[in-house]
Amino acid sequence: MEYQEIHDDLTSYIINHPVKYLMKSVISVAVLVSFVTLAAAFASCGGGSDKLNQDQQGGASATAGAPPAAEANLAIDLSPEHVALGQATYHTTCAPCHGEKGKGDGPAAVALNPKPRDHSNGVYMDKLSNDHIFKVITQGGAAFGYPTMPAQPTLKDDTVKNVIAYVRSLSATYKP
Repeated sequence: MEYQEIHDDLTSYIINHPVKYLMKSVISVAVLVSFVTLAAAFASCGGGSDKLNQDQQGGASATAGAPPAAEANLAIDLSPEHVALGQATYHTTCAPCHGEKGKGDGPAAVALNPKPRDHSNGVYMDKLSNDHIFKVITQGGAAFGYPTMPAQPTLKDDTVKNVIAYVRSLSATYKP
């Protein structure tokens, strides 16, 4: 088939089936936008376990990636004001992967392997020092065993501390 024949066939199809042509175009654009959105969500999220709530009952995997016990513990203000400030940042920065309540069930979690950590899981999270969580947030998780957790170097130190305050509020068992 020559170029002119292809052009004529396409033109004829568009003229005779404008709704079908429009729907195919709309679907193509929607698929493209979906892939771009998923890629952006994947790039902004992190992970840490192969399954959601994997460490709920504890066990050997509950300490995987945990910091050494001698690591210094960063002071975090757990007042309601700081928790609320942390929740606002968590909502925009962390929830796409970790979910609004930190369960590791955010909308982008389906595309991540390993899955995001369940921040409400005290069996795992209570063992982590505030300093460790601070480093994971600011430096990314790759060095700590969370390969899909990206660094958040643009967050100011006080903002990261507020996020940690919110994360700590998610575990009913956390004691400072």
